Formats: sequence, C-alpha cells, structure tokens
Amino acid sequence: MRFFVFICLMALAFSACEAPRQMNGETTLPSGIKYKIVKRDEKGQKIKEGDYIEIHFLGLIGNDTLENSYKVANGKPQTLNVMPAKGLPSEVLPSLQVGDSVVISVNKDTLSRRMGDVRFAKYKGKPNTEYVQYFLKVYSIKSKETFQKEMMEQEKKFQEEAATKAKQAEAEESGKIEEYVKKSGIVFTTTASGLRYLVTQKTGGTQAKAGDSVTVHYTGKFLDGKVFDSSVNRGEPFQFVLGTNSVIKGWDEGIALLKKGEKATLLIPSTLGYGATGAGNGVIPPFSPLVFEVELLDIKSAKK
Repeated sequence: MRFFVFICLMALAFSACEAPRQMNGETTLPSGIKYKIVKRDEKGQKIKEGDYIEIHFLGLIGNDTLENSYKVANGKPQTLNVMPAKGLPSEVLPSLQVGDSVVISVNKDTLSRRMGDVRFAKYKGKPNTEYVQYFLKVYSIKSKETFQKEMMEQEKKFQEEAATKAKQAEAEESGKIEEYVKKSGIVFTTTASGLRYLVTQKTGGTQAKAGDSVTVHYTGKFLDGKVFDSSVNRGEPFQFVLGTNSVIKGWDEGIALLKKGEKATLLIPSTLGYGATGAGNGVIPPFSPLVFEVELLDIKSAKK
C-alpha cells in the first residue's frame, strides 16, 4: 500500500513539473516559454493547430528591435500557419484566441540554439537581454481554402503587374534601339527574330554552323557606348559550341551568320539577350539591348 502511495505521489510530482505554471498572470510552459495575455476577447475564436491566422508582432531584446511586422507589407497583418514547436514562440499560439494581445518571452540562448540565429551572440553578458520578448496581436483566423485562394489571387496580380511592366519596358527598349540605329548611321540587316547585324569584315572562310566549336573575340557595350565586358581587353578569346544554348540566343544566331575570320556588329534586343532578369548581379540591367563587336577567329567542325 505504501509503495502504491509513493508511486502515485511521484506521478503527481512529475505531472506537476510538466504542467504550465502561473504567477502574476504570466504562464510558464514546461519548455521554459513564458507568456502573458494582456488583452483577451472572451468571444474570440480559439486558435488550433493548422489554422491560418493574421497577426502583427514586434520582437525585442533589451532596447533593440529584432522584428517588426508593422513595417513590412504596407503595415498589413502577416498570415501565419499555426504549427506549434516546443520551446519556440509558436508553442503559445494554440493557447490564444482571436483578439488576444500577448507578450511571449523566450530565452535568447534557446532561440539561438534552435534557430541558429547568430544575431544573439552580441548580447552575451549584456544586462536585460536574457529573454527575447514578442508582442503579438491576433486579428483573425482564415481557413486553408481562403488562404490558398488569397495566395493565388496575389500571384495572379503579381504576374499581371510583371507582364504590364515587361510590355512597358519592351516598348521603351524598342524606342531606344530605333534611336540608336538612327544616330549611329549603321545600316543593319534585321532577321526575323529581331537580331540586327552588320558584317564589317568579310572573308571567304568556312561558314559556322550549329555543333561547331567556335572561338570568338568580342567587346560588349550598352547603347551609350559603355563597355561592360571584353575578351579583347583580357586577351582571352571565348570558345563555345554553336547552337547548344550555352550562350544568349543573339550570339547563337549572330555567330552562325559569319564565316571564319569575319568581323561583325551585332545589335541584340533583350529578348535575345538577358531578358527581364538582366545578368552579372546588376551589371546588365533587365531589358537591356546590347551591342557586340565580334570576330570569328576559328571554327572546329563537329565530329561526325
């Protein structure tokens, strides 16, 4: 009998250690997370795992702001999928209701370990920085279907805006190309794709064709004459296999128009160049028409 009572007492003690503790309105979870509901809407819908909730939050450590959702997305609440994780702020979410305002305190070392966040290293040993505090307000709960519908609508809107901007940029680019051609006085031949070219030095050499390994010297310029790249300046000709999409389309098409030893000027619209993304980490901006002075130095025929 005594042994049974002992076992029961031990079980009670263990369960007490695993139960949330409350003191002065603040709840401490077994994981060490602390939270205090500072405002509660008693009629608010209870949050459960898997819900999509709209929230605003402010993360502070000492006097420093780590995160502030009020300053992103034009101040609109952020949507969060409730996936509680023990020892992290999300563990508190199923204890909340719509309309709640809560302060969540998490040990910074725990966050650093769990999240791999290096931002907390500089606070080691500093006073009043043991905990990261999150001030969070819950605005609403969305169904998964509503959330997915909103995401699809946002994606559609983004694509439409991107398409509109692309059309505007392409129209502006076309105008810039026409102005360049007029001012330069160069009489280009224009292909069906929109590539413009002028052979400036002709030879009776071998014609380049798809599959050939070609060696080319080039100088790439913007329409204003600024050079962005030059194999000539580096003293290192560029070699590639023609017609294998290893270079921009304008090059595959333009070099295939030349014979060994010939030189040409290629005016390449962005549709045959680097398009809407640009290249070189901003060196070549989106929708940039490019001028290449090229020389076909050598051709090695594809092995049959």
